Amino acid sequence: MTVLTSRRGTARASAIALLLSVLPALPSAAQPADAAVPRPPSDHALARTPARPAPSREQFYLLLPDRFANGTTSNDQGGLTGGRSRTGHDPTDKNFYQGGDLRGLIKKLDYIKGLGTTAIWMAPVFKNKPVQTMGGTEIASYHGYSITDFTQVDPHFGTNAELAELIDKAHAKGMKVFFDVITNHTADTVDYAEKRYGYRSKGAHPYLDTQGRPFDDSSGMREVDEDGFPYTPVVNEDEAGVKVPAWLNDPTMYHNRGDSTFAGESALYGDFKGNDDLWTERPEVVEGMKKIYQRWVRDFDVDGFRVDTAKNVDMAFWTEWATALDSYAARQGKRDFFVFAEAFSADPVVLAPYLTEGRLDGTLDFPLQAAFRNYASRGGPVRDLSHVLAQDYRYTTDKANAYSEVTFLGSHDMGRIGSFVSQDNPGASDAELLRRDRFAHELMFLSRGNPVIYAGDEQGFTGPAGDVYGRQPMFGSEVPDYLDDDQIGTERTHASDAY
Repeated sequence: MTVLTSRRGTARASAIALLLSVLPALPSAAQPADAAVPRPPSDHALARTPARPAPSREQFYLLLPDRFANGTTSNDQGGLTGGRSRTGHDPTDKNFYQGGDLRGLIKKLDYIKGLGTTAIWMAPVFKNKPVQTMGGTEIASYHGYSITDFTQVDPHFGTNAELAELIDKAHAKGMKVFFDVITNHTADTVDYAEKRYGYRSKGAHPYLDTQGRPFDDSSGMREVDEDGFPYTPVVNEDEAGVKVPAWLNDPTMYHNRGDSTFAGESALYGDFKGNDDLWTERPEVVEGMKKIYQRWVRDFDVDGFRVDTAKNVDMAFWTEWATALDSYAARQGKRDFFVFAEAFSADPVVLAPYLTEGRLDGTLDFPLQAAFRNYASRGGPVRDLSHVLAQDYRYTTDKANAYSEVTFLGSHDMGRIGSFVSQDNPGASDAELLRRDRFAHELMFLSRGNPVIYAGDEQGFTGPAGDVYGRQPMFGSEVPDYLDDDQIGTERTHASDAY
């Protein structure tokens, strides 16, 4: 039994009644807001009907290619030989490749279309370093976020030709194709001669130009060699030249300040869990990243991007990069090319600048996600929803507004709505969990924005936490942690396919 394929009138009426109850609480010119709900400027009064940008009616289906469908076992090892430390493949371990690929996705397009999907959103498909060591633990790059070659599909997933075939066939079925893009970092191939990795701040360890003079890169760039960094970058000998395009092999294109603590300055300048953090303030990096993603627009007819780790890249980069991509896509005939950001924050004040300053088209709506969960799963006050919606005016630009936001209940990073509902309601019956899960989805579908279904949520998937614990394959699994999961609305286990 699936969670989303059955729509009951009573539940739908409850969701509509809730949204109507929120609307009177919204501030308008005739009804001043109290201190708890910010009042938008009068020229953005919410009583007006806002213009809807063209990319504001999508229904996204989010999936990780490795975890969706295994179309052929011939690419499970990515063309590599040896054990899992070399190939990255081990279907018994959740931290390694499970075998899903583009061929499997092509075979399941009718399933995805049948859910009402208008846009497929894939995790990154680019070629990755097969296995990296993080915190002393080997982890395969099945997630796609440790890229070595930005011009090639990872062999674990298939080929560039298969990606082109997927996009063509999805378009023929009336569905767009989006995928994650990364500008913040690459795979970890740059080591430090000091063999130390704690973050070194700009104040204590400024950059030095080739004359040994300190400078602040936020005030302008100067020429720097390997001796001018907080740490001395050293490219691993067996990995020299593995990155594509070739300019990515230059260690001076990276910040080289050590691992990010994801707070303060380090959020912009630190290595992302060991991955090499690009010096996005450099014009060479900006130009290089423009060309990389313009190629995918030109050669593969992709419909848009979700940009990863937006908060870890300086805003000036987004302004220039997004403007260039928007113009380039328009010249290719894609005037509604849509780029939305992942900026992990439940505060609209933090998210809105990625539209108003960064010139992106939308963000993942973390504030609304938190409000949906709090109301539908935890029984929180409806005022939480009105507080979020009352700030929609913040997203308005000449090309976007709150209708461009991408709404969701869970994801491959933070975990599933099924997991949240189960955690928030210990001891609840399966019937109650199903009602709450369905109600949360109805709230999302009946609100503004572009709703996302994360692959498996429609099948009642749960999981005890986020990240890898919520990345169960849709096909039969051999992973013990996944086989232990309870699924909502069904007696099925992860040992069986779930389509």
